[in-house]
Amino acid sequence: MQLHAALAVALFASAAVAQITIPPHFSVYNGFSRGFNFTAQTSFVIISLDLPTDAKQTGDTASYLVRVNGATALWSIGNAGAIASSIVVNTGDVVDVIGNWSPAATSNFSARNSYGSGAAGGGAAPYATLIEGVPHTLTRTGWQWDIGAPTWVSTGGTGAYLAPTTGQIGRVNVFTSSGGSGTVIATNTTLGAGCVASYASVYENFAAAAGFDLANTAITMLPTGSGYIVLPGTSAYIAPSATATTLTLGDDVSAPVALSAPFAYPGGTTTSLSVCSNGYVSVNPAGNGTAWTPDPNAFLNAANTGWWSWHDYNTTLAGSGQVKFEEVGNLACVTWDGVYSYGTASPDTFQMQFDTASGAVHLVWGAMGVAGNGYLVGYSPGGASANPGNRDLSATVPATIVLGSADILPLALAATSRPLTNANWNLTVSNVPATGVLGVDVFGLSDPGLNDLFFLGAPGCGLRAALDVTNGWLVSGATHTYSLSIPNNPALLSFNLFTTSAVFQVPQINALGAITSNGVQGKIGDL
Repeated sequence: MQLHAALAVALFASAAVAQITIPPHFSVYNGFSRGFNFTAQTSFVIISLDLPTDAKQTGDTASYLVRVNGATALWSIGNAGAIASSIVVNTGDVVDVIGNWSPAATSNFSARNSYGSGAAGGGAAPYATLIEGVPHTLTRTGWQWDIGAPTWVSTGGTGAYLAPTTGQIGRVNVFTSSGGSGTVIATNTTLGAGCVASYASVYENFAAAAGFDLANTAITMLPTGSGYIVLPGTSAYIAPSATATTLTLGDDVSAPVALSAPFAYPGGTTTSLSVCSNGYVSVNPAGNGTAWTPDPNAFLNAANTGWWSWHDYNTTLAGSGQVKFEEVGNLACVTWDGVYSYGTASPDTFQMQFDTASGAVHLVWGAMGVAGNGYLVGYSPGGASANPGNRDLSATVPATIVLGSADILPLALAATSRPLTNANWNLTVSNVPATGVLGVDVFGLSDPGLNDLFFLGAPGCGLRAALDVTNGWLVSGATHTYSLSIPNNPALLSFNLFTTSAVFQVPQINALGAITSNGVQGKIGDL
């Protein structure tokens, strides 16, 4: 019996096991890790993974990465081959399955995977397949790094996520179960969001170039002394004059520019800027590298404060415009003047203006060709930053966005286990504020569906569990754990429980005196 089958039988003896069909072998990919992405059209459990042997070299070990809705659900390296897992996938979840054979010797390739067929009709992504008998579409994805490296992290410090796209997918064998007759998969579902949050960064990630909708618009960032207020643009595009300096930027190159007066930004002052050909400006002459693939994780964890209209540009293409620098009064203007997107003859024109008198920053877009890869637009201070989520700037900037000097994360509740019969349902509250005094855990039989308790004096806070059972606790740190014992009673299968938490603070942050977490809906199951 093959290892994956033995694992499946041992762990899920009563459940039917199915395999996700993937394209046949076409060629070996040498280098980064590859796999596939899909949006789940049904609920199931990933019970084991295996790598086809097409790309295996002597001494290689198998490495796997599974992400669900952008969060790492599994990372396993140094395996002999197949591994067992218990990853619950709910309908609507976005799943990435990535794998590679990692070498034992550095002289070998950094990672090897077997591509799906590239022959006509042979399975290049998008690829139609069945998961638990339900039609799904696989797209190509991966990680621009060997995920088998022990130093790999998901924050962008070791490579970047490859957004789903067309082309040959990396082949990973995935085995699933929907439970079988009489079996119920236990699930956790996040409801709403916690409060109160304040972020220091803002961005919009346009995964596909065609989605970019900021052409002929502008955004202004006004300094507040600690962060920015982001609002509709208050400065117009300034066309570079004949005396503007053309920066010596080739493909994927950065260079410093000197300012005639100091520029103050949240957290510091600089007399020079680093300009990357790929659409971003940073405060440190060393800049933020020269990467060409927009990635929110890399953006949020960049070493230096930066302003971004990130895209893959190439000024060396015949006919392309150039990146230019010019100071006009108090404004230090960096302009991508008709610069071609990489691999195209499609020009983009946009400008970043840095006001050395006020500290304001203006991002001004002109005509944009929206070709090539995606775009990422935003601002983030240097160092690790919390993710405020992908924001539709064209929809929200008509109002203002307030950015703080530091990230204040919302009270968050997460289940650390699933609500299985004859087991404990474990939950953890995180981001408990230092000013917290008393906490309350709530269990309910229903979800009130309240996302804004403004009428109780807690604007922006929600309530996603009925107040049927409450339990108080004294705040003693940034995290708090609690659990509920689920009886071994088949009558409870498919029953839904709801839970949330609240923390009362001194001094009070609002009239209610408390903040609330998101809710979690747990469906009781036996698998």
